[in-house]
Amino acid sequence: MDRRLWYLIAATRGGINRARILRALRERPYNANDLATQLALDYKTVRHHLDVLHENDFVMTQGAEGYGTLYSLSPRLQVHFEDFLEIWSRIEPRLGQK
Repeated sequence: MDRRLWYLIAATRGGINRARILRALRERPYNANDLATQLALDYKTVRHHLDVLHENDFVMTQGAEGYGTLYSLSPRLQVHFEDFLEIWSRIEPRLGQK
């Protein structure tokens, strides 16, 4: 779990946005449009990151497929959320350097 999460968050180009999505989803489920608005990201970018996170079992879908699909943290990530927080604490200081 830790290696895959580390790779998707800290070692890939879109990792920061995936981390922001996961942090938002910890608060409550969102659909892609709401996430795009809240995080000031393009809708297609959010959909891409949600697809990557879903394929890797870090988020799950709720409700009907399509525009209104809600995303939330998967039970697997909920159990390992401390791993995510550890990764975030290591990469967050680098955000100010960009």
